[in-house]
Amino acid sequence: MLETTDYTHFAAAAMLMGIVGIVASALVPLPLSHIVAVHPAGSEERRDGMAFAVFVSWAAGAASALLTGGLALVFAGPDLAAAVALGSLGIFVVTAHAGWLQGELRFPWYSLTTIVEVFVRLLFSLVVIALAWGAGGAVAGFAVGSLVQFAVPRSFYRDLTWRPGVLREKWRWAETGDIASVLCVVSVLVGIDVVVVGFLGGGSAEAAGFQALATIAKGPVYVAAGTALVAFPLLRSPGAYVRKVLAEAFVSFGQLGTVAFAVIATAPPMMSGLIVPQKYHGSLGLLPWLAAAGLGYAVLMVLTTVLLALRAYRRCQLGLAIACVLVLGGLWAGWEFDGVRGMAIGCGVGAVAAALALAVIARPVLAVHTASGSGRSGFAWAAGVLALLVVLGVAARLQPVVWLLLAGVGGTGVLAHQRGLLPTRNDLRILRRRRPGGAASPHGRRTPPMERRSRAAGRRSKLVGRRSKPQTPPAGRLVRIGARLSANTAATFVLVTAAGFGVRALGLERGFELWVDEMLYVRLGESVGAGEFPTLPDGPFFLHPPGYFLLEAGVIKVFGLSGDIIPMTLQLRWLNAVLGAVTVGLGYLLIRKLAGLAAAWLTAVILSFEPFILRNNSHAFLETSAMVPALAGMVLLVGSREGEGRLRSFARLAGAGLLLGYSVVCKDFFLICTIATVLAALAWKKTLPWRQGLVVTGFGIVPYAVYLLVVTVHGHFPAWQWAKSHGVVRMSGVEKSTGFTAEGSPSIDSRLVEQAGQFGTSYLLLVLCPIAGLLLCFSIHAGRRLMGLAGLALGAAGTYSALFGTFEEQYGYGVMVVGALCAVLFVVELRERFPGTRKVLAVIGVIHVVLTVALGLRTALTQDNGFVRADEWIQANLPVDARISVTNSTGHFAYMHDPRFGIWPDAPLMEQNGVSYVLTQSKPTRQGYGYANPAMLAWLEEHATPMVTTAGPTNGATTIWYVDPAKRQAAAAANVGVPSKSYGTER
Repeated sequence: MLETTDYTHFAAAAMLMGIVGIVASALVPLPLSHIVAVHPAGSEERRDGMAFAVFVSWAAGAASALLTGGLALVFAGPDLAAAVALGSLGIFVVTAHAGWLQGELRFPWYSLTTIVEVFVRLLFSLVVIALAWGAGGAVAGFAVGSLVQFAVPRSFYRDLTWRPGVLREKWRWAETGDIASVLCVVSVLVGIDVVVVGFLGGGSAEAAGFQALATIAKGPVYVAAGTALVAFPLLRSPGAYVRKVLAEAFVSFGQLGTVAFAVIATAPPMMSGLIVPQKYHGSLGLLPWLAAAGLGYAVLMVLTTVLLALRAYRRCQLGLAIACVLVLGGLWAGWEFDGVRGMAIGCGVGAVAAALALAVIARPVLAVHTASGSGRSGFAWAAGVLALLVVLGVAARLQPVVWLLLAGVGGTGVLAHQRGLLPTRNDLRILRRRRPGGAASPHGRRTPPMERRSRAAGRRSKLVGRRSKPQTPPAGRLVRIGARLSANTAATFVLVTAAGFGVRALGLERGFELWVDEMLYVRLGESVGAGEFPTLPDGPFFLHPPGYFLLEAGVIKVFGLSGDIIPMTLQLRWLNAVLGAVTVGLGYLLIRKLAGLAAAWLTAVILSFEPFILRNNSHAFLETSAMVPALAGMVLLVGSREGEGRLRSFARLAGAGLLLGYSVVCKDFFLICTIATVLAALAWKKTLPWRQGLVVTGFGIVPYAVYLLVVTVHGHFPAWQWAKSHGVVRMSGVEKSTGFTAEGSPSIDSRLVEQAGQFGTSYLLLVLCPIAGLLLCFSIHAGRRLMGLAGLALGAAGTYSALFGTFEEQYGYGVMVVGALCAVLFVVELRERFPGTRKVLAVIGVIHVVLTVALGLRTALTQDNGFVRADEWIQANLPVDARISVTNSTGHFAYMHDPRFGIWPDAPLMEQNGVSYVLTQSKPTRQGYGYANPAMLAWLEEHATPMVTTAGPTNGATTIWYVDPAKRQAAAAANVGVPSKSYGTER
């Protein structure tokens, strides 16, 4: 989302924040976690330790703010430096809270606050970048996110007292200083490559690609940080079983870190390209070296933390001194040898060598506390790493999909093993001997299941139980809070809607190319805001009803929007982003009423990230506004309660009818899934009682009847009748002037194949909608039958349009939203009817959700704003007396009032009108879908000069070409680019 120079500044500043975070997580939390773990709540020792920790966190935060802010001034401006200083202070002041949670072993709470902190930081950063606050605004997200860490249990604040006298106790400073000095060096080593390349790279794309990939490649470092924060308080606990703690810590880190390293190192360019922007793809070859560096840094972090916990300070310091020489030497040698690429290689070699050196130095200390046979286990671990690398590497070169499958299976298997979900040898032996009476005890008697579970819980509590209140589960309060939140329907609706809006805000103005339809709708909204009927330059517009245009007019009036068509369209997209987020919330409410809480959360995730739904919500299209009242009406319709009074029931049904009717006023097509569905429900299996159905239908026709009445009173009924009759003829397929079945348009099959990698999950919903809808029509639940009828109707209409009628891409939006709802309901139906399918359905559901989230994020974050970039160049550089030709309807409509623009797509017309610039879109032009002949584009690529070009998935390369007059004259004489009869589908 940032320009290359801004991104290099942001990456360097963010890595400074990462260094600050590593130091902060060691300087205060590690000593404090030891004190909290040893001393009970309310004790003087605990209160002294907490007072000291808070004092140190604020003092260190102030010093860190001055230091990092000064460093940021070296490579960036004062705004970014101020944000870095504020973020450093924010990171430090919450470290006491983290240390207290670690000492109490409240890791579920710690995990939740950390996840929320990251989400808040990311969301804030993306929003401020979208608002053009630049790199400084993005870095300010560190300070905003740190506020989440203040949310700790009240018992933390009860032990927090004012005790400045603790600052005079030298032993506290000694221990804190030892830990801080070691972890400070580690953190600098971990982040120095990204910061240094920001200094030396000069803001180049190669340097920015290095920074982006280095950040990703440090995945093992994050695993190491988690291992460290759990292992340190356990090793410092009184009576700790050091051998067991070390064994489990090393096994956990080894498994997770190895898989993370192997996946990152072998990632094929096709997969890496989903995360890394196109402009940095030239650096993808650095990823294996940077992944090796990430693994080396991770080993350094784990070993130093373990040595600190065991108080082997001297060995730790010696190992870090050697590591500094190796890492810094590798970076320097690499830069001198081959610039940025050499730095990546030197970084990897230096980090791995440093990790091996520290392992040799730490071995005598670790040998005292580990079991025999470590040499054999180390050899087995190395062999396993090599085997995993070979398997994933071969799969990545042969077929990226196979690599993705193996990586997913490997990661899932490791996580399952970590959670104890996979059987061990002993488990298999017990399974073979199991009898109905239960498992046998060592003495021959059967141990009841409850007793076995009690013993297992007792064994776990010996290792991880809380120190101050052993009888209280650490996650109990979080579970209760989560349960209360989930039980509050209004609160979860707000949460789901806000999350849906956050996803839509990611790429609203940068990730979705302009369409001519949305610019038409914006002009119609402006005309309604001016007190007219929806009007275009050629007269009143009646092809679509005015429901969405009324909403646009309201937004324009309230916010005082005005300006050229492209900026206006980008601003009014925020209206649809809000409506799309409300759609997510309403889908959640509807499925919660019909299928329960788990299914509702699944629906919310799918609707939030589904790429085609996301795409429609990010354009100023009609369908998003029509879906909101349709779903709201359905929520009211299925929301009856036992004992509901007649007046309340009537009001609910009347409201449902008005909402369904307003959906039709936004777009006539939605009649199929609203009023028509209600009428079908009266006849099908008594899905809706006829009295209720008549009330809903009666109020449902009111909005459209009012619209027709206004049209008739103003004398526009003949024009409305003509527009609607021609619209029906076009939709039926009798007249094929637009859509995939029109002459000269790309076929729907080719579009499906072309975009399967972008909208694969969307197409699955498109297929599932009529199938799931048909099967739901036979459900025993009336509400599910109602949704089944809606899905069946929409799916059948979509199938007919695709095969025989006029099917355009945006028409599929309603099918996909209802298809998502019906698919979730159908899965619930299968689980209820066939309990044995639960595991299979769960696996399929997880895979679908993961793919949906991945494709949705890719859609939102991929740059696709060729027209916007071209318009920026036009406003800044196009001469007043220039002539520029447009080659599709979007460009024509965007500049139809500018006399410099016209439709002159071939060389003779260009020569006749003195055209010196041409605006082209490569993909639709090569498909023959536009004003220009593909031969004209080929001539421009060979003979013209590109002034600005932007690549995107919708239009390919959007380019403004400069044509030399002499070359233009020669091309006109040769009749270059004159369209044949098969071209000009939009002329």
